[in-house]
Amino acid sequence: MIEIGRTPEAQLIEFVRSWFALLARGAWEEALTLVDEPNTYGIRWTRESIGDLLQETFGPGTRFAMERGTPTFTDPGLAKGTPRHTFGKFDDGGFWLDHDVPVNGIYSDLTAQFEFLPRPEGFAVRLQDLHVL
Repeated sequence: MIEIGRTPEAQLIEFVRSWFALLARGAWEEALTLVDEPNTYGIRWTRESIGDLLQETFGPGTRFAMERGTPTFTDPGLAKGTPRHTFGKFDDGGFWLDHDVPVNGIYSDLTAQFEFLPRPEGFAVRLQDLHVL
């Protein structure tokens, strides 16, 4: 659970970028414990499912892999390019944030879709999806 203050967009962008930084450092357990609920399809993301998705998206035989090598997460502070994000608010007071994922030193076409859902103790974090837009 997280608390959201007066500037939710900036705060949630910082949360997501911190989450990417954890993945880049290999702190998978810490990153995954920040995701409070499974997505709307009942999927609770794991290191394996995220790794499999990264390999399917940027694995051997893809142009990305041929140009940049084996896909690995990059700390957002070290990634080149301008990250794109889209932010919105749900009718129930929750928020959503789609954010480009930093991979192999650049902001990639892979997008992480996060949702922040109001709960009595704060906002639950949900990683709704990871996909290429």
